Amino acid sequence: MKKRKTYILIFLVILIIGIFAYFQIKSRIHFNDDNVVGNTAGNLNNGGTFSEDNGILYFSNPYDGNKLYSMNSDCTDPKKLIDDRIASINVHGNYIYYVKNNSIGSAANAALNSDLTGVFRCNLDGKKVVSLYDNISSTISLCGNYIYYQHNDKKTASSLYKVKIDSSDNKLISKVDYNPSSFYNGKIYFSSIKEDHNIYTLDTKTNSISAYYSGNTSYADMEGDFLYYIDLDKGSSLLRLNTENKTVELLSAGHCLNYNVYENKIFFLKDGDDAGLYRMNIDGSNVELIASGNFINVQCTSNYTFFQYFNKPDQLYRVSTAGAIRTIEQITIK
Repeated sequence: MKKRKTYILIFLVILIIGIFAYFQIKSRIHFNDDNVVGNTAGNLNNGGTFSEDNGILYFSNPYDGNKLYSMNSDCTDPKKLIDDRIASINVHGNYIYYVKNNSIGSAANAALNSDLTGVFRCNLDGKKVVSLYDNISSTISLCGNYIYYQHNDKKTASSLYKVKIDSSDNKLISKVDYNPSSFYNGKIYFSSIKEDHNIYTLDTKTNSISAYYSGNTSYADMEGDFLYYIDLDKGSSLLRLNTENKTVELLSAGHCLNYNVYENKIFFLKDGDDAGLYRMNIDGSNVELIASGNFINVQCTSNYTFFQYFNKPDQLYRVSTAGAIRTIEQITIK
């Protein structure tokens, strides 16, 4: 009898240890390869309201106060994930990373949220929300296993920080809030907007910043062998630098407000007399006017490119990203 009780006790101890180990493993953070990105530079530079991963779109739904939703890449099966106003979405692996800003909106909405702003991580189903930074931020970028984020608080001016995706190793990178959107092969490429407007790189392994290209630029974006940017000295023309032979190509002359490079296409916004949303090939050929007017949040995904009219921020429209554009569709997501 005593032996039997001993065996039962040993079994129960092993079972408890096994259950504990199982939940410990299950709760571990799944880390990334060093060159993983959470969204395209073009999407992040246009607000980061959409991010695509494994055929699923994670997005800020303008029909529901910019709350976090998901749906299939063909826009079917929409689901609300988090009841917060979000932007600058990054997704990879098991997690969604985003900026929350519930301070915008009604006083009643703000009063119901103890954490009004910050940078957060959650599971793909919107559960297990973890705070990575608890104050105002604008653009964030997943670069390997770190979130680079623009840091703002009452004591210091805007700056650039990074924090590991498990919320550890939170540190200051620069006292200037450089844009971390364009991450390629271990380096962040950015146009300096508070100094000389040249293009610099930030080495994410050493945190060192180096000069890369001289010019009066904005919205630098490294895509493979080409560095895209807006040249402010050329009337805000859209150009690209061939990094192999160092030649510069003019893609669109003048009045470019912003752009989004996605595979073999570029969507771009112009102002002035020819204000509108346009699409062209990445070499500047086959320019198409999609619609005249003023637009915001141009977001490219594998099937569709989404955007909003400036004067209709509570509505969402789409066109084909790479296929023929015959009509502009309004898409309603409830």
